[in-house]
Amino acid sequence: MFRQARFASSDPHDRGFSVIEMAVVLLIIAVVAAFVVPQVVAYMRSYRLGVAARNVATAVQRARYLATSNNTRAGISVAELQRVDIEQYDPAEAGAAQNKGAVRLPEGITIASDAPRQISFDGRGVVTPMPRENAAIRINGANGYYQIVTVSPTGQVTLSGTLQEGKS
Repeated sequence: MFRQARFASSDPHDRGFSVIEMAVVLLIIAVVAAFVVPQVVAYMRSYRLGVAARNVATAVQRARYLATSNNTRAGISVAELQRVDIEQYDPAEAGAAQNKGAVRLPEGITIASDAPRQISFDGRGVVTPMPRENAAIRINGANGYYQIVTVSPTGQVTLSGTLQEGKS
């Protein structure tokens, strides 16, 4: 007359996971995530710093190219700590510089406050006025990490690896 509902089967061929098995799998996933997530976040910060430093180095190289290809003066200008402007100067020095592009740094990445505010090149691609030493533009990232874009007096641009404050 009354039928019994079958919620659980005692048949050994029925398949499924127990609550304990599911809990163990979730625990393993949580432990792995606890080790992997901080490494991924640190990698992303380092990646963003590297991209920003390469973009600044490219801006300097582009300014040098503008100067040599047009046989005029061109350079970069750092008006804000998160932006580098590429400028071409009037040969007669009469007008304002023409903006030829800009590089905006990602959020959390800045140019050091002691970096040169302007670097210009003459028509030969040489830094003008001729400095006594290399110009160094420090790009600061998170947690004390930074990279340095170096411009030699002859106009060669190099990029350091990622460095950390207090370590050499």
